Amino acid sequence: MRQALSIWNILAVVSTPKGESCVLPESRHSRQVSAESVPSVLKQALKDLCNTSPVLGAAIFSIEGLPFVSYFHAGTEEVAVAAIVASLHSASTQTVQELRQGTLKSIIVEGTTGKTIVIAIPPGYLLAVTAPDIARTGLVFSDAKKLAREVTKLLKILS
Repeated sequence: MRQALSIWNILAVVSTPKGESCVLPESRHSRQVSAESVPSVLKQALKDLCNTSPVLGAAIFSIEGLPFVSYFHAGTEEVAVAAIVASLHSASTQTVQELRQGTLKSIIVEGTTGKTIVIAIPPGYLLAVTAPDIARTGLVFSDAKKLAREVTKLLKILS
């Protein structure tokens, strides 16, 4: 049985940059997390995703191509990957707009030895996850979308 993915296991009360405290919905514990510790909380959430899902690595990047937090295997150039993922997102956004298909939500890139899924996280971030080619795309996508929803709530509170 798979362990449920949730940063709510870590978070309950977040102090915003303005010093206000916000209670996150669906929280299970009462540990307080400051705005400065959000990157470490997000890194732990990425690590949990990699440990409980068929995901090899994961990262959160800005849509400008800057790395925010990542959990990839050693040797991964996160700055280069961030720039490539941002370019892919930009080109895909233009494609969706040109084809009048609404707003871009996600991108799936499949190679011969693995796949990468990119999901937009408002306000202005991207979640990128990598998985081996034998991983079920639907399972990886579902786990990534769940994490993206949770990260979105956290980032909106802090912005």
